Amino acid sequence: MVIDRQWAQLTPLDWDWFADAWLSELRGKPLGPDDMSQRVVFMNFTAAPSEQWLFIRLAVAKAESDDELGSIAAGPMEHLLGWHGEAYIGHVEKEAAANETFARMLTGVWQYRMAAEVWRRVQEIQARVQRPLREPAGN
Repeated sequence: MVIDRQWAQLTPLDWDWFADAWLSELRGKPLGPDDMSQRVVFMNFTAAPSEQWLFIRLAVAKAESDDELGSIAAGPMEHLLGWHGEAYIGHVEKEAAANETFARMLTGVWQYRMAAEVWRRVQEIQARVQRPLREPAGN
């Protein structure tokens, strides 16, 4: 996986804006360029895992709906766990134990390309969530 050093140059305020801009686009009220979802996909494939992890935690903290949490789960979170799951599953477990919203977001994660052991541990978290994400409208 190619690492693009541009992501390492972002300040905490830049990352904060990036998460806000993406979530605003998901809400239909863009505050930045109209391609934020494409930029998030690009980040998934070119940012260091630590930067992806930072983005995920910021986005979860800012999410206002199950649909937004589902977008985080089905995008950045599945990607991080699929490509770097062995290195990040401990961080994920710790965050889920401390943050109910983060744990709820994980109920929207599918196995994607995760190692069997990583997926088993994600499923353990999912099983403990009292109020999983609701299915998006139309499903």
